[in-house]
Amino acid sequence: MPRSRLGPLAIEAKLGDFPSQSCVWRAIHVKLKRSVAVKVFSSPFGATPEVRTDFASEWETLKTLSHPALVRCYGGGFENNDAYLAYELVDGETLASHLERKSRMSWESVLELAEPLVDALRYLHEHSIQYAAIQPDKIMIAGLSPILIDTRVNRFGTSMKTSRPPTVQEIALRPPELLRDPALVSNRSDLYSLGATLYFALTGRMPIQGETVEEVMENVANQKPVSPASLVMDCPVWLDKLIMQLLEKDPAKRPFGAPAVTLALAEVRRRSMSKTGVAEHASSGFSPLSVTDQKDRDEARTLLGRHLVREQAIPDATVWHDKPWVLVGALVMILGLLAYLVWPLSENQMRSRAEELLTRDTQSSLNQAKVNFLRPMLNRFPDGEHADWAAEQIDRVDMLQAEHALSVKLKRNLPIRNEGERLLAEAQKFERFGDTATALDQYRSMLTLLGDDEKYRPYVNLARRQIAKIETQSVAKDEAAIMIQAKLDQADQSMLRGNVVAAREIWYSIIDLYRNNANVAPLVEKAQTRIRENQTPSDTNE
Repeated sequence: MPRSRLGPLAIEAKLGDFPSQSCVWRAIHVKLKRSVAVKVFSSPFGATPEVRTDFASEWETLKTLSHPALVRCYGGGFENNDAYLAYELVDGETLASHLERKSRMSWESVLELAEPLVDALRYLHEHSIQYAAIQPDKIMIAGLSPILIDTRVNRFGTSMKTSRPPTVQEIALRPPELLRDPALVSNRSDLYSLGATLYFALTGRMPIQGETVEEVMENVANQKPVSPASLVMDCPVWLDKLIMQLLEKDPAKRPFGAPAVTLALAEVRRRSMSKTGVAEHASSGFSPLSVTDQKDRDEARTLLGRHLVREQAIPDATVWHDKPWVLVGALVMILGLLAYLVWPLSENQMRSRAEELLTRDTQSSLNQAKVNFLRPMLNRFPDGEHADWAAEQIDRVDMLQAEHALSVKLKRNLPIRNEGERLLAEAQKFERFGDTATALDQYRSMLTLLGDDEKYRPYVNLARRQIAKIETQSVAKDEAAIMIQAKLDQADQSMLRGNVVAAREIWYSIIDLYRNNANVAPLVEKAQTRIRENQTPSDTNE
């Protein structure tokens, strides 16, 4: 698609992990001044009226979908022999790129990845839509949250799709029934592909192996994946069993739907974060009930801590669970467990467990550290040796959570609901634009306006952090007028190089940020003049 415009969109550059193979472009909606990702479908002989009607109906349906883990669709259109869908442009890297750099993810990170994706599938399935192509290059890691991109209403049934054949890796992530017949797509097909993607993220290898497309297709139907827990030693048994159930060849043996997977993931988190269940983990991985010969029975007894006994000619007819040593042992274990659960942790123990969670640095682990250990530590030991440390960590966690919540709202165009978020977002906008002097003034005003209100403490702490950062870097000395003039010069250079889109983006940004600043009004007027001087006929028509 060698063109600079596509309907109301100014095309910039290709997107994707492999741009040469991609049909997705970065573009700017000229009228709305909004960056988008546009997926283009070529139709050399033009589309029939029926196909155009179906495609228009699809983008109208996609526009109604709204979920934090689904990329938003702004609509679509036709231009000559091309059709296109415009999606929200998500900043970040794909899961495929992340795994290429990191090889694999920890089981805790996989759990963080799975929960929002499952909820996105639940949302789609409730709207009678199957995603039908879950794979690492269709999952963007935006901040700490995954987002499914390239949502389609009927991926296999529409004629508006890419003609590129699937790769070996993509086939290894598809459920067996879709390789037999794409019309068999169902909610449980999505669950299989999700399980295959989680398997790949956790182990760093595909669940199905093979060198060629034909070999992989054969193995998808017949090869049973190796258990993740046998490849990743710290993988909880409950996560291992859930992933293996998602990868069942028979759709009827998979979980009945996304809500069931959500419950299973919650159980994985609950069990894995507790300090109990080690014996259950061991017995789940190696059950003496499944062994067949004497050697295996001896090994089972040894692993479960039982002494080997000689086989008697006349076996003891007492049922095993009625034997005294079993009853006594069970009683001792129950009493020990109760003592462990009831006995309060010391201040040092609470700090140690909080530090372990803080080190993981995920939204879930930070919140668990604050709720389960840091706040209880301050309540129980207000004058303890670690009280100041606990208070500092609570402030830090509150600050990071507020920053993350604001970043998600800005990326998803969600409403900002309090003054702290509004002032912080405004200051960040100036800082991103490069006007650190104005940003510094905005951050300092937050200290004055919000410093005495306890509910805005996280935002005040964020402002203090940014003030210290800007002052340390010593980049806040230039006046706003000097910075804006430099931006205007940069736009002029872009125009000389023929990069109209980059120049217009700078001019619009100056007008948007400084239209109410009387001190730089002449420079804002200069930006407006530049836009009028460089208007195109298409701008006038719009």
